[in-house]
Amino acid sequence: MSLDELLAALLGTKLAFESCLALVRGSLAKELVIRLLRGLEAEQTIDNAERERRLSSVLARLSPSTAEFSAIAEAGADVKNAVLRNALTQVLPPEFRSKVFRRGHGGRPESTTASDLSSSQSEVQVEVTPPSSQVANDVAPFSDVIVLSVVDNPATKKLLESAAFVPLRCQSTAELDTMLAANEDICAFLIESSFVTSLNHDEQTTLIAKLAMFSTFAFLRFQDEGLIADTVEIGQWIAKARCRPSPPDVTQLSFQYSAALQERELSSIQNSRKRLGEGKAQGLFIPGELSGLELKLLGAAMSEYAKRRNFNPGAELTQVKTKFLHGGQTGARVALVKVNDLQVPVVVKLDRKEAILDEARRFLTFVHKDNPELNPEVHLHAGAALIVFGVIPDPRAETEEPAPTLEERLADYWYAEMRDPTSSDDGTSLLKGFTDAAKRLAALNRQHCFNQDFSCKANPYLANLKAMEGKGFDWGFGKGALSFRDRAEQLLAANAGKSICHGDAHTRNILIRGEQGFLIDYAYSGPGHPCSDLVKLELSVYLTKFFQFGAEADLAAFQHDLSIKRLTYEELVSKYKPLLHSKTNRLCLNMCVVARNLAAEVLEAHGLPWDHYIAAKVLTAWQSLQVPHLQLFLAGSIISSIGS
Repeated sequence: MSLDELLAALLGTKLAFESCLALVRGSLAKELVIRLLRGLEAEQTIDNAERERRLSSVLARLSPSTAEFSAIAEAGADVKNAVLRNALTQVLPPEFRSKVFRRGHGGRPESTTASDLSSSQSEVQVEVTPPSSQVANDVAPFSDVIVLSVVDNPATKKLLESAAFVPLRCQSTAELDTMLAANEDICAFLIESSFVTSLNHDEQTTLIAKLAMFSTFAFLRFQDEGLIADTVEIGQWIAKARCRPSPPDVTQLSFQYSAALQERELSSIQNSRKRLGEGKAQGLFIPGELSGLELKLLGAAMSEYAKRRNFNPGAELTQVKTKFLHGGQTGARVALVKVNDLQVPVVVKLDRKEAILDEARRFLTFVHKDNPELNPEVHLHAGAALIVFGVIPDPRAETEEPAPTLEERLADYWYAEMRDPTSSDDGTSLLKGFTDAAKRLAALNRQHCFNQDFSCKANPYLANLKAMEGKGFDWGFGKGALSFRDRAEQLLAANAGKSICHGDAHTRNILIRGEQGFLIDYAYSGPGHPCSDLVKLELSVYLTKFFQFGAEADLAAFQHDLSIKRLTYEELVSKYKPLLHSKTNRLCLNMCVVARNLAAEVLEAHGLPWDHYIAAKVLTAWQSLQVPHLQLFLAGSIISSIGS
């Protein structure tokens, strides 16, 4: 069949269209689509809904090249029929959509200006250009507006196009899912009654949650008619979906009687586009740390943060300096971020959207009431997500640098001792910072867990280790240690979710500022055993920063006296002088004793005996055998001395 014959069939009866659709193939892409567009517009016997269906069906069977997409988009600019233009725009890649609505301009420019990457590959400084530099006649980034409507609304489309927006009509929830999965440039959703009237209460709840979780920056406009819930309840649904304490304000959420968008409402959509565009960075960043969308979301979130901290809604984001903290169990990226000239750095965590929302729900449920100063903010857009945590500075500190982790401080302390053992300080200030953080953990752990709807992620997890053993791996501890391990698991199981836990307490998740210690990364917070956090923190110090001076027998006896006999710090220093000749080892021991003693207080608050601490410590040591960077010899000495 020739191209002319194929086009005639595609523009003929429905039966003719269906019978020849299978003949559509990729090699015909450019010429076929361009001629089909012109034919569908000219053919008066085909209604708009059928035009849209036929164009979408044909395009779904083609795989145009980049050059072909560009030519098709330019041809679409000549189409007068708004339905056809809408159908075409929905299947075009984002970089070509602007050509359909702004003829002669080449899509959205990408910046390539390099910035100063100063000290190391863990730091990046990004210069940000305000969106006012956008070329006036070009379609700016984040200009797509999704119109959820079963019927076409020419007035709304015309108004949006006049303001350089790209209106995309969506007629079903399935079509919406496709749009959301493929489009990062959406800045607003206009939900008309024709779309929601057929949806029941649960379906409307699901729809609103889906729109709310797509972006915390996108403007939402609802036509009142057809909504099952009132405006207050819908605002609460949105806040819950976004893990925010309050609904969006009137600049981000609107309810209107009319289906057609009014000119006075354009400012809200323009503000949404502007807020998202403020995160457009003119610079380079460390490859692999952030995707382009994550970088834009970080910039947008930090711009909003800077405005609020400066009490100036017109403040512009000029500089974002980011230092990434590596480590932790979740695989997320945690960064310390300084914005503009603000002195106080903030903690920002970036991860998958599902993980960010889960962490936010856990934090707001279990932690926020006792740590209101952290005040987490969730920011979402398309596939990117982050949480901003505030960090309270030490009022006596003069530095503007982000607070270091406990791991960094302990490493610096050891290096100072190696350089000059006689001149390094005794670590009193660092110990106070550690104690402050440990007391925060203990205060959390003393509380009974009131909500068991969340899975427990805090307790020692041995499934992978046991799977290795099932394949023949032998750790060499003998049957006595394995039997003790089984009894320890049984002992902890009865109280596995009794306490509220941080869940991932270790030296990389504690920031030290002066003599204050701040916990970060709450992805595993929720129910857990009362001992889990403090034991995990104790072993994190011991297995990473305590150095293996002395014989194996001495280290085993040392752990027995620390854990079973519960000797004081002074008694242990007196008895094990060769092991504790190092100032670093004495500082680590002091931290271990602090954590141990706080664990005793937590157990007493829950009415549990000391053998729960021993069981938790032994199981955590077993779990540590799987972690390559830990000192496995020390983990083994714990198992052999108190766990067999």
